Parts: sequence; structure tokens; C-alpha cells
Amino acid sequence: MRISFLLLVMATAIALVGCVRPASTQGDLTVTSLRTNDLDNPLAVPTSRLLFSWKTTATGRAVTQTGWQIRMARDAGALVSAPAWDSGWVTSSEQVMVPYAGPSLDDAASYAWQVRIRDNKGRISAWSQPASFETDLGSIRWQASWIGAAAPKADSAIFRRGFDLPARPVRARLYVTALGVYRMFLNGERTDADYLAPGWTDYNKRIQYQTYDVTSLVHEGRNVLAAMLGPGWYAGNIASFGPHKYGVSPLLSARLRLDFADGKSSWVDTDGTWLTAPGPFRQADIIMGETYDAAGLPAHWNLADAPSDGWQAVRVANREGRDDLLHAQSDEPVRVTAERAVKLLARQPTPGALIYDLGQNMVGVVRLQVNARAGQDIRLRYGEVLNPDGSLYTANLRTARATDHYLPAVDGYQTYTPTFTYHGFRYVEITGLTAATDVTSLTGLVVGSDLRRTGTFEVGHAMLTQLQSNITWGARGNFVSIPTDTPARDERLGWAGDINVFAPTASFNQDTLNFLSKWLRDLRDAQTPDDNYPGVAPNPPNIESGSGWSDAGITVPYTLWMAYGDKRVINDGYESMKRFMARIEAMAGPEGRRVHGPWGDWLHLDDPTPPDLLGTAYLAYDAQLMTRMASAIGRNDDAAYYAALVNRLRGLFKQHYLHDDGTLGSNSQTGYAMAIGMGLVEPSAAGDALARAVAARHDHLSTGFLGTPWLLPALSASSHDDLAYRLLLNRDYPSWGYEVANGATTMWERWNSLKPDGTFGDVSMNSFNHYAYGAVGDWMYRNIAGIAPAAPGYRSITIAPRIGGGLASGGGKLDSPYGDIVTSWHVDAGILELDVTVPVNTTANVVIPSSDASKVTEGGKALDAIDGAGAVTHDGHGTHVTIGSGRYVFRAPYTAPAP
Repeated sequence: MRISFLLLVMATAIALVGCVRPASTQGDLTVTSLRTNDLDNPLAVPTSRLLFSWKTTATGRAVTQTGWQIRMARDAGALVSAPAWDSGWVTSSEQVMVPYAGPSLDDAASYAWQVRIRDNKGRISAWSQPASFETDLGSIRWQASWIGAAAPKADSAIFRRGFDLPARPVRARLYVTALGVYRMFLNGERTDADYLAPGWTDYNKRIQYQTYDVTSLVHEGRNVLAAMLGPGWYAGNIASFGPHKYGVSPLLSARLRLDFADGKSSWVDTDGTWLTAPGPFRQADIIMGETYDAAGLPAHWNLADAPSDGWQAVRVANREGRDDLLHAQSDEPVRVTAERAVKLLARQPTPGALIYDLGQNMVGVVRLQVNARAGQDIRLRYGEVLNPDGSLYTANLRTARATDHYLPAVDGYQTYTPTFTYHGFRYVEITGLTAATDVTSLTGLVVGSDLRRTGTFEVGHAMLTQLQSNITWGARGNFVSIPTDTPARDERLGWAGDINVFAPTASFNQDTLNFLSKWLRDLRDAQTPDDNYPGVAPNPPNIESGSGWSDAGITVPYTLWMAYGDKRVINDGYESMKRFMARIEAMAGPEGRRVHGPWGDWLHLDDPTPPDLLGTAYLAYDAQLMTRMASAIGRNDDAAYYAALVNRLRGLFKQHYLHDDGTLGSNSQTGYAMAIGMGLVEPSAAGDALARAVAARHDHLSTGFLGTPWLLPALSASSHDDLAYRLLLNRDYPSWGYEVANGATTMWERWNSLKPDGTFGDVSMNSFNHYAYGAVGDWMYRNIAGIAPAAPGYRSITIAPRIGGGLASGGGKLDSPYGDIVTSWHVDAGILELDVTVPVNTTANVVIPSSDASKVTEGGKALDAIDGAGAVTHDGHGTHVTIGSGRYVFRAPYTAPAP
């Protein structure tokens, strides 16, 4: 009887375990990658727009989320015992940018959160690992003064303030900003890893502040908060337009909050009690470079035992309404993102100069370790390429000196890294040394906005692999607080036309959501009184607007929405976009001819496109995008209006530019490419005309900035994949391969930055690091890797590699908002194998380029018999199959198309 009873108890327990298993910890359903406002554990998010995202991994196929539960507390230890908010189970498939729906949150407070989900198979995941965030200052008044150097016109200075603490704080946060650029220290240690903070905005409209966790740097007793301050974009040179575009002398403002174990808090603010000294910077300019005299830095200047000699009271500036312009930085900071080794070149043509090669055109500074004498002037010059004689080529820098000077304070071994400048370079020339052995170490420090890498592109082709590298390095070098151009010369402006064409490629390679959303605010800040968007943002030089440039105010939000599924980018700028649309529609008039701005198809190769064709095409394209975005946010009346505008403009476009013989406009490659890509003409006939225009150039391109991103997509859309691949794979001038063959490690500004005869292109405008022509990367991801969004945020995916050009393998990986999308294909002995991974909670339409659907298999099974698959169809592009999440390996007979 006792044995029977025990068996009954055991059976009951096993049954109960089986019953509750869906609600228990599930290793086969895991929630990961928690992000708040698309950032990892951010320190200052606004309570008014708090958004949660996560990803899920799962065993099995076709897994979707059916519900979620979030809980939140003041710290991770209280998530179970004392949550500040528990959502309860919410029936929803949403997992990207899910809005917070709990009680009001405290300002400047820390929170932890975690999530668990339920899937369509009845499983419930374990709770995720906690993530954290902190709220911004919100309604807490910014009481810190704005302080500057004692001399009213000084463009750099150092500052310090000592303070005593009765006990070690349990929490310390530093909130800091500047009109200029700063570097902060607490008890001799840097408070952060940021570079050129607070970044570039229109300081008359918006000033960013940063938040740093400095708890580990403060202690009981005497402490010292110290800072270096430089002119940056506020008072330094901007492009070739000179300094002082926002102000003459930089200012610093900071608040240090200290929370103690007894629940009390205190603040250390910048005010009139701070001390200042001139510091070591004789020059600290982003464009011109830095001169650092180490003797000007007082001993122990940022420590408690610093001598008082040489310090004086700071100048306290009038607030002038600046406090009302402050907001927490919402995008990723500029940081050192990588280091590169150098080599000393064997050929040294300039007596007394040493030239080092980093092997990569990059953006940043160097770390120099050197044995030198006190006061010795060690000069570092930077260049992207070398002259034919091996000397440093700097003619293309125009007025930018791009030169750093280091003057040691003592004899012996020491280290110097520039603080308030950056350069675009592959080569570094050092002069002022006695011998090459004086340099004990030289390292390149890659500087840029610290964006998460999301895309990788794989192909069994050396030139295309290098081209992908060039594209990614071009973005890394030009994304410095804003999307700039030409990081070596006296420019580095936020050109709207460049990011208009490059944003889709950039958003494959990196997580650009917050970075470009910040720039869109810059663009809206610069919107003109007549509702135009200017050609650059921020826009202190007051550069005018133009077709293809101003339109970035429409195209970039659309790109971000499609890449990340975040409607904030639509809502935030919607009224601004509407005003811009009204402006350019009025410019076009009843005939629909928009002539706008001076640039046109910038740097085309003697193949001009009429300005009104470009402007009208972009107006119609903008209206298409506005139709979709208005519909997405429920502005249905606006969506209907823009849809009608599109139809009217399509008719007018054909009437104005489509000739009886089927040619278009001036017969330019750009005209055809844009008309096809923007859906203004039928692709078949126009595509044939485009193919003839390309053939007239001996199967080479002639497009400029505006036409290039549309060229290969237009050829593919009109059944000319063979020609698209030919253009992509060309090795001679002009082509992407020509740049690679001539040693390029970033994208060039001009197709002929280096001419076929070996001479340099137009010295007045010739950058070897300029991402615009890297816009081809979007076509490479969509057609070689075969990855494209079919719905915003990749909730639905198109996987459709278009094999050609003699390539035998390819693929890619995209860390989408829902998880990794992975493709890999290869052709061997007439068999195509396509390996696909689709993330949880998404679906994909896979197109296998096979002429016979019955011979396509997955895992050895016919398509209609595989787990996780839906409908199977066939068209001229191949066999289509809809699949849910999971990994699939398709095989099919494959015959390469005839050349």
C-alpha cells in the first residue's frame, strides 16, 4: 500500500510538472538584447518617450510572440519583491519600441526592467536578464552657471573645483555640457570615454548635455572636479568659413549629483568659486589642428594637491536663456572605436621627416610615444595619400592645416594624444625629432560616433569584399556627431544630399536610428522661414537648399522607419515635412516643374540631367513616401492628398520628359535610373533605353551623386541584371573597381579622384574619403546578400538573391530589430544551396532563382511538405515560398543566365 501511494504521489508530481511547464523557465524560448530607446542601458532618457525593445531566440520554426509582460523597479534586486510597475500579461506581438505605460517616473532616477514573453506554441519564456536606464533631469532646474576663461576672448582653458565629502556617496552622476568641446576629470581620472562632447548642434536652438556614472571616482574627504575646454564647433573654424559662427569664447556648465546612504543628496555645480588657468592648448581647432604645450599644464592640476599658483577666478557668463535649450543627448557619443598599428615607410623622400602608414584611410588622431627634450616642437601632419615621389600629399586639404604640434614639458619618454581635434588620414608625417628611434610607439585611434555594427556582407570576390570595407570605413570616418563629408579638408559639413543617397546603405551596416534621428532634428532646426530644408545641417554658413539635398528631410525619415519600424521619426518631423512638401509643390507650380538649387546630379561625368527633371522626380518620390508615412500614423486625409499628387505628377513627368521615341529627358543615365527607380515610368522600355545609354559609354557609368544609388536598381528592375553586375564589377575607369584597383581603402568623392594617368583630380574638391558613391552598398545587400525589408523594421522580410556576374557564392547577416537575418548561398556543379535564418516573430518571402518549383527542396523535402513554410508560387524571378522563423536550407538546380 505504501509503495502504491508513493507511486501515485510521483505520478501526480510528474503530471503537475507537465501541466505547469509552459509557465516555467524555458531554455528553448529566451528573451535577450533588451534596449531602452534603442540604446543599451542609457543614462538619460526622457520620461515622456520611454520605449522598450527586445529580441527572442527559440527552438522550432514559425515561432511568433503572442504576449509579453514587463516589470520594472528602482533596482534589479527589487524586480520581484517591489516592482514599481508590472504590466501584467499583454496580448500583443509587438516587441520593438513598446511604449512604457506605467506610473510617472522620478527625474534623474535609476530603473531596472525585464521582460518575458509567450509564444504561439503556448510556451512562456523565463524572465530576461535585467536591463537598466536612467531618466533625464526632466523638471530638475539646471542651476549650474556657465563659466569661461578669465580672458573673455580665450578659446581654451582648464578649470578645477575642490570639494569635501563627509562620506563616500552610494551614487554619483555628472551632468555636463559646453558651448565648445570639453573633457572632464574627477580626482585625476577621466569621467568618460567620449570625444568632442557635447557634439554639434545649432547652439542657438538646442544644446546637448551628457550624463556620466562617476560613483567609482568619488571618495570621502577631499575631491577635485576638473575640466579642459576647447572651441570645437561653437567658436572654432567651421569648414572654410572661419571661426566664431556661434560665439567667440567657449563656456562650460556642469552639475555633479551626490547621493548618500542616508537618503540625502547634494550638488556640486559650476559657479564663481571655480578656478581657471590658460592650460596647455595654444591652438585646439577641429579643422586646423592642435598645438599642445605641455609646460602650460600646471602640476597635479586635476588632483587635490595641486599648487594654487597660476589659477584665477573663472568668468561667469550671463545665462541668456541657454538653460532652456538643454536636453539630454539621445544618440551615441563620439568615441575612439578602434586602434590601428602603423609601419614606418621604407621610402622617406623628405629630409628630417618620417612618414608612417596606417594601412587604412581613417578618421581620428594618433597616440605618440616619444623620447624628446623639453620644448622640442614635434610636428605631426596628416594626409590621405602620397605624392608620386612618396612625400605627403596635402594640396587637397585646401585651407585646413591639419597639423598637430606637441611641445614636451620635460626631457625623456612621454605620450601625446590630441584632445580637441581630429583628422582624416592614412599617412602621418612627423618632423622635429632627432632620429626615427625617438618614436617608441605610434598608434592610430579611430574616432567616430560609436554606432553598433549591424550588417556584414560576404561574397567570394576580392574586389567586392574590399569595396564593402571601403563603404563601411567611409561611414565610420564621416559619422562624427553628424553625417559629415570629406573629413580631411576644410569642410566636414552635414551635407543633406550625401546622407539622402547613403542612408539606406548606412542603415544596413550600422544602427543609425538615434544618430540620424538626431541629425533630422538638426535639419528641422535649420528649416528656413520659407519652409525649405537647407543643403547642410547644422547650417551656420547659411548654405542654400536644392533638389536631392533638401529632400533628405523626407527620404531619411522614411529610410529609418523602414529599417527600424520606429514611427517616432515620422511623428517627430511630420508637421515640418508637410510644410516642406507644401513649399516644393508651390515651387513646381501647376506644371509640376520643380527647379530647385544649384547642385543637380553632382559630379556626374559629362552626362547632365535637366534640373527640372531632377526636381520634379524628387517631388513625386517625396509624395510617394509621404503617402506611406501619413498612412502609417493615421493621417489618412493627408495620405489621400499625397497619393493624388503622385498620380498627377507621374502624368506630368511623362508629358514633360518622355519623348515619342521612348527616350527620356537628356538621355542621361541618371534621368532613366531615377525615373525607373522612383516609379515614374514603366521599367521595361525605359530600362532598355538606359541599357543603351550605358552601352554608349562602353558599359560604364556616368552618374553623379543623385543618379548613382538608382542606377543598378533600375537595371535590375528592368531585367538587366547582367548589365548591373557588369557595372559593379568593372575594374577600369570609371567604376567602383577602379578605385579598389588603385589602392582605395575608403570611397572617393570623385570617380576620378585619381586619374587614369596617375595625376590627382581637381585639387579644389578632391576627397579620398566621401561616402556618397558607397550608396551602391544598398543594392549589394538586397541583391547579392538578398536581404531587404518587406515591412517596416523587417517584421516581414524579402530574401531574394539575384545571382550574376560569375559569382559563385554570397550572403550576409543583418542584426535587425527582431534578431539576426542570415543568408548564405553558393553554386556548385549546377546546384544552388541557399541557407536562410529568419528571426522569431517575423516572416520572410524567399525567392529561389530556379525555373522549376518542383525541383526545389528544403531539408530533402518538397516545399509544400516542410515545417514552417506557407504558400509556394512561381514567377519569372523564381520560386517563392513564405516561411516563418528558423533556419532553412534550400537546394535547387541552377543554370547561370546567358551573358
